[in-house]
Amino acid sequence: MSLHTIIPGTLWGAAGWLPGGAREVSWLPPRLPGFLPVTAYALRDGTEWLAVDTGLPIHWPALRDALAPTLAGAARRRMVNTRRERDCMANLHAMARAFGIAEIPYVGVLNPVELLDAVEDAETEARIRAMAPVSPPVRTTRIEVGEVLRIGRLRLEPLRVQLRLLATNWFHEGVTGTLFTSDAFGWLTRPDAVSPLVRAPDEAPLDPAPLARTLARKFDWLVGIDPAPILADLDAIFAARVIERLCPGYGLVIEGESAVREALAAMRQAIATLAARRPPAWHFDDATAEETA
Repeated sequence: MSLHTIIPGTLWGAAGWLPGGAREVSWLPPRLPGFLPVTAYALRDGTEWLAVDTGLPIHWPALRDALAPTLAGAARRRMVNTRRERDCMANLHAMARAFGIAEIPYVGVLNPVELLDAVEDAETEARIRAMAPVSPPVRTTRIEVGEVLRIGRLRLEPLRVQLRLLATNWFHEGVTGTLFTSDAFGWLTRPDAVSPLVRAPDEAPLDPAPLARTLARKFDWLVGIDPAPILADLDAIFAARVIERLCPGYGLVIEGESAVREALAAMRQAIATLAARRPPAWHFDDATAEETA
């Protein structure tokens, strides 16, 4: 675990590293080389501080020590999560208790199958309170897509994207041009666990092939689809905003506008590659209720 300064005084990433070949991590493709960072980010302006995601419990003591210096003098301390999944929320209690986080904004209705806003709100608030049983209790605040969350002069906009599982939002910070992409764009590794988290703009060209393998592992629904709506949504998100860096939940930070354009091109190519594949033919045996490929 180490703290990486992405924008001095404004944005940091506390990254723990997983070996790429870790079989117990279901969302990693086989034979992923090197080490993959899993990152909790901290944004700050003046006395306002906000964390984006929590990192993994296995990294918690070092993550706590890494992020602690970014909190000095911060009076308002909040947290958002890009996904309601364990790799984004599992340290919620520990962070709330250790860092004095008093407020957790969340984005309303993430699951299109859930038609009742009241049920969604109740479930979300109950989950946050159960995962962060601190005294006084943290305050949950619902925000909507299109609404801006202010951290001093910084402006964090939640985005609903089509390249996702159900419970996912990206966040765009407009002043710094930072896009937090959760589990997308997270395929770049390092040969060791002490290298920089930020990929320099002049590093080796981005290869779409390992990106396609990573997408196929977690976003298997991309195989054989019509990619046009997904690609159009990505293009619209990137065209409408200044994006100077990509900060995924895992994988390296991609720095610089030219590198961001390169990453978008690699993502488009990887999605097109998966879409061109023939989807698996599934046979369901009603007698044994077993699914075979």
